[in-house]
Amino acid sequence: MAKTEFDEDSGFIARHFKDGVYRPVYSFYFSDSFRNRRRRVSRWVAASVAAIALTATAVVVSYQLRTDNNANEPAVVSLPGGAEVDRSNEIIRLEFKDAPLSEVVDGVEDAYGVTLANVPEGDLRLTLSYEGNAKDFIETVNELLGTDIRIEK
Repeated sequence: MAKTEFDEDSGFIARHFKDGVYRPVYSFYFSDSFRNRRRRVSRWVAASVAAIALTATAVVVSYQLRTDNNANEPAVVSLPGGAEVDRSNEIIRLEFKDAPLSEVVDGVEDAYGVTLANVPEGDLRLTLSYEGNAKDFIETVNELLGTDIRIEK
């Protein structure tokens, strides 16, 4: 049975054979272009993933830089009309990075609405991240710098 099928297939090929119709070189080019297309797509996918990763990295770095630049600015509560209110018992977060003591004093006075006395003159600098009320903050600064700053109401 297999021999008759083979003979029929061979006969079909022999009857319909035309010289020059089958071009093996063309077939190989077609399969190469298909492989190249797959490579091109994978390269585009890889380039897209790299671009997304670089964009995400840039966003994270810019956020970190912006956060670091704002570290010296104290958290200030502004009230309408510029009214002065004693907020010395409120818990406020303050951050200073290598800030001179005069800048720290101004930030504390603005944030808590208090006046500080007995502030030493000199080149004292402070790096501190603190969350608490004014009295505890001043006690911490006095302990760190060896000063005797007091709160005047």
